[in-house]
Amino acid sequence: MKSSIKTHQLQGSPSDNATVQSVLQHLRDPRYFRTALPLYRRLQFGRFLEGSHLLTNRELENDEPISADDTSEPWLYAFVDRSCRPETEVWLFGSWETPSTRTDNVHVNGTFGSRDIHNEEAILSLLHSLLLVLKALGLPPSIHEAPADAPNSTDNTVDSAGLSKADYAAHASSPNIMLWGSIHARTIPYLKTLDVLSGESSTTVVPNHMFIFDVLSMTTPLDLPPSVRWGKLKKEHFALVRSRTQIPRQDRTLGALPNLGLFPTQGTETEKSSPVAWAFVGLNASLTTLHVEPAYRRMGLAQKLTTKLFREEMDLFFADGMEKLAQGYVIVGNEASKGMCVSLGGKAEWTVYWVRVDLGKV
Repeated sequence: MKSSIKTHQLQGSPSDNATVQSVLQHLRDPRYFRTALPLYRRLQFGRFLEGSHLLTNRELENDEPISADDTSEPWLYAFVDRSCRPETEVWLFGSWETPSTRTDNVHVNGTFGSRDIHNEEAILSLLHSLLLVLKALGLPPSIHEAPADAPNSTDNTVDSAGLSKADYAAHASSPNIMLWGSIHARTIPYLKTLDVLSGESSTTVVPNHMFIFDVLSMTTPLDLPPSVRWGKLKKEHFALVRSRTQIPRQDRTLGALPNLGLFPTQGTETEKSSPVAWAFVGLNASLTTLHVEPAYRRMGLAQKLTTKLFREEMDLFFADGMEKLAQGYVIVGNEASKGMCVSLGGKAEWTVYWVRVDLGKV
């Protein structure tokens, strides 16, 4: 396996892109599929733009066979699109992240994790090569226009992680800072050793429980109380969605995501009314932006929304014959959201992080 990284620009739909199909076929291997789910689903979703690239040290054009010693030397795949800032710019899967990899626990700069005990030097070299290629790609203009309610330095409302809207969007002011999403706990110590994480300690490493849901086993009844009805969110509702979360959601992305909402039953379907609850399927098929207004809580609506969303809005992701698995992220410490995921049969299988990588340190 080579440590050099090759760049493949992605265009068209995932089903018509030979590079994407080659990667998806490789990651269907049972050794990788579950752990690689965030990257796998992100590639399935598509939305490939001018800045969309697949980076890997594997020789995709040679249609490499999957061998029994496929993890003997490290390899990685990374989906990269810097034009989507301030949203997640990098989704990564490395062969060392699989549960079968032999590891030792380590403690680096206050963060617990684990490392491949045989390939540490090779993994560090590979990640360093990836960072060099990312730096050379440059920074294209963002596809997003700042909404009228964009965060500013005086926006001090915080979420369960203690972060404000301004905190979440702060990286967008520096071209050297990249937002990497759903990064496996086994990769964090390597990034710390390479000393490429941004120095903003409060927002550099945010741990999340990675919940996996077996959609076929979800049994929550979908009957609703008489006060609400099912519906879909439209563009006119996105300002309300943005106002209920500290994470900077963008209208262009919200408009591309499958969603479900709950609306008051008073009035007709064509009359304008504000949703009282909603949830979206994220770019990596995760449960995203789930929210229930305070007056409608403790009615089981979050569970019903999540179940219906996974059952009925994810055909795109379930067309490959693989397990019907969905995912959700819960910031460590958010016990209410964690409890909701557990009540639906979700299992917190590992920890992932949203990290800011500083290319100025490369």
